Amino acid sequence: MRSPARVLVALAVVLVTALAGLAAPAQATDTRQLVYGAIKCPKLSKCPGMKVLWFDKNWNYLGTARANGGGYSLRLAPGGYHLQFVDQRPAYDTSKYAPTDIAVTVGRHTVSKSVTMKPGAAITGLAQAGGKPLRNARIVAANKSEQSFATTANKKGQFAVGGLPAGQYCLFTYDKAKKHVGKCTWVGGVNFGQVKDSRVTLTKTAGNLTVFLKTRDGGRAPASTVTVTSRTTGQWWSTKARDGKAVLRGLYPGRYNLKYDGGGIWLGATGVVHGGSVRPQRMAFGDFTVPKRGAWVTGAVVDGGAPSYPMADAQLRLFDAAGRLVASATSDSDGNFRLQGQLTTQDGMTILVDPKANSGGWMQGAMWCKFDEGTFEPVSVTTGVETYVGDIQLPRSTGSDQTAECRP
Repeated sequence: MRSPARVLVALAVVLVTALAGLAAPAQATDTRQLVYGAIKCPKLSKCPGMKVLWFDKNWNYLGTARANGGGYSLRLAPGGYHLQFVDQRPAYDTSKYAPTDIAVTVGRHTVSKSVTMKPGAAITGLAQAGGKPLRNARIVAANKSEQSFATTANKKGQFAVGGLPAGQYCLFTYDKAKKHVGKCTWVGGVNFGQVKDSRVTLTKTAGNLTVFLKTRDGGRAPASTVTVTSRTTGQWWSTKARDGKAVLRGLYPGRYNLKYDGGGIWLGATGVVHGGSVRPQRMAFGDFTVPKRGAWVTGAVVDGGAPSYPMADAQLRLFDAAGRLVASATSDSDGNFRLQGQLTTQDGMTILVDPKANSGGWMQGAMWCKFDEGTFEPVSVTTGVETYVGDIQLPRSTGSDQTAECRP
């Protein structure tokens, strides 16, 4: 006989609504408030297309929306936020506005706050190597605040990158042919509304790098975005790693650090590429190990009226404390499940269980018992560790269509 678990029964309509909106299961009331305002664009009769991005008070990204027509409106839960407004005109437009930020605090009432866009700085210039223009080269203007803004040179190597915040900049230049490379070209300080010209000349012959990615247990690391950074210049290259391998071309000679964004159940990681010192016109080979996997939650779904009977094919969803869906799974023929992913240490999680009709639990002849959806909470997880929640007993339905023998 299976031991009972703590199960909270909820009405089906409430749970269906929670799943459809990915709202926090414990909250039935929408506490979000309207946040709106005007977007003012100096020197223009009409603002260009805009996007508004919102972040929490610690600058963790939360969402993006269009903000056209000279205004914006959002619905946000109570708390402190940073809103960032971004001009959507092309990167090469030197009249483009710089990203402009405002802070808002949401409480019990509507919030009205307008924003005045700041005129962006711009950097223009010519990129070349070996006395020839670098046609279609990628130019990245990076500032000391770790912001970066990219553009593409034309066939003559001419480029412009607009919409820059005021600051000090260096230009990283990527040869489309991946034959030439160089250190960043120092531009210096630019102010709002200022246009500054610069010339880029790549002087080094580029090399290539293959990094073999494995997990701590010796397996191949799942597909993920990988970024390598030159330990000599600070320049970075990104690619999609597949089948445990990342191949990068057009790199500056020397050794590299690597950032793995995370894939499957394995968490993101940063470290040194072992081996693999890049040399001009050669392919270097290096290794990188992903050290940490995410947490996982296991247990079994059973018939609440007869716990010795497993519930097969039940759909399980794991939500974090903020109501975000972070993992899902289906119970097997014995009712067992495993919810896993890139889960880090956290508390206050909730499992929602949706039974599949005619699949699991006690039955008589061809008649299956019917079950309500259920929740299991709270759940706490620890990075790299299994959390076993035991049996989740699904309550039998009390509806009129329930078989008499199945009634609780």
